[in-house]
Amino acid sequence: MKVVFLSILFTFSIAFLSNSKDSLFVKGLDEMLEENYDAAQNTFHNDVLKSPSFSSYYNLGVASGGLEEWSKAKWAFESALKFKPLNGDAQFNAEFVTQKLSPKFNWTHPYPWFERVVLGFGANLWLFAVIISSVFLAILVYRVTSNPDAKSTLNKWCLRLLGPALVLFLISFYGIYATNKHYTQKRFAIVKDDHTPFFISPNGVEASDNVDPGSRLKIIKFFKDDTWVQVKSDRNELLWAKSDDLYTY
Repeated sequence: MKVVFLSILFTFSIAFLSNSKDSLFVKGLDEMLEENYDAAQNTFHNDVLKSPSFSSYYNLGVASGGLEEWSKAKWAFESALKFKPLNGDAQFNAEFVTQKLSPKFNWTHPYPWFERVVLGFGANLWLFAVIISSVFLAILVYRVTSNPDAKSTLNKWCLRLLGPALVLFLISFYGIYATNKHYTQKRFAIVKDDHTPFFISPNGVEASDNVDPGSRLKIIKFFKDDTWVQVKSDRNELLWAKSDDLYTY
């Protein structure tokens, strides 16, 4: 099974990058090496609930693929892309399991290129950029406003640099905002099986159209206590489903 072989190789490379104190992760790796995918799936599922990360979601996808639970594998690999959207292995496996769910369905990345680039820099880098640009901007403003000799060469350069410094600060601030929103907001859903029911409204009439199991649903909103979620299908239809019937990320 191509997805398993590729992912098992990648498992070795990420084992050394993971937190050695994460006992669930280590236990899951041991179960994967023993090809005990059922136990590994349960362990990695508990790990993503405890400390979600790219590695834990990725290996949950590997274990789910080993059990041929393609919907859960798709959710896990695409959830891994939430942490590392530029990772090629996760993209390959997400496409592979999507083909298993629906051979005619064309997999696309959950996030547009611009967003992938912004997220690829990481929250720490954006925070560092905000701090540096804000300090630099403050120095420039202080220099321009406090120096009475407006015609000096230094003042002229400070005025020229004000614009680029402000642009850098705004871009960095947007990077932090986008990154925080990305990790705190659930945006997509995957159906758990072919028989997942959808409705016109919460507790309302069941919709007659079926949703392709390989599709990715866009979350519009959650209803009251999050027991129901409104999604947009690949055919742009607004439907409701019980939250327990969907994998969300």
